[in-house]
Amino acid sequence: MAMLHSITSMTRRWIAYLALLSGVVGMANPVMAESQIPEARVMNQEPIQMGNYQIYFSAFNSTFVPPGIAGHYNLRRGDRYGIVNIAIRDVSSNELGTAVTGKVTGHTMNLLTQKNSLKFSEVKEGSAIYYLADFKFSDEELLKFAIDVKPQGSSQSETIRFEQVFYH
Repeated sequence: MAMLHSITSMTRRWIAYLALLSGVVGMANPVMAESQIPEARVMNQEPIQMGNYQIYFSAFNSTFVPPGIAGHYNLRRGDRYGIVNIAIRDVSSNELGTAVTGKVTGHTMNLLTQKNSLKFSEVKEGSAIYYLADFKFSDEELLKFAIDVKPQGSSQSETIRFEQVFYH
């Protein structure tokens, strides 16, 4: 029972960390030419606005995730793995909005144009909802992400495109 309480406590801290990342990571205009796609950054970015929805995203090295949490969510963890996090909020009723479910699919592509599909898992913890997928990378590798997001109840989807260099 103590172990379960410890994992639950760790899970809540991890979710708060993901929410923080999701709340501050974003990208400028997603319809930019591919050569103009900015690198995802942790600070000073706004979410993607899609009608009444805001889409937050972040990608980071999986070693930031404690081993117990990675195991709990079946995420591969190690210096050659990263995690991408997507969160969708309905802001039609207020600025803060509410977390909503959706359909999230996507892939990564390296400079040799090799594509790898992302398999997203939905995570619900209290009022938080987000989608996690792990991916493999080489040291100093530039990966391009293309992630399709369709919020529950929306007839439209949005493709989020960004690129980021990963290091081990």
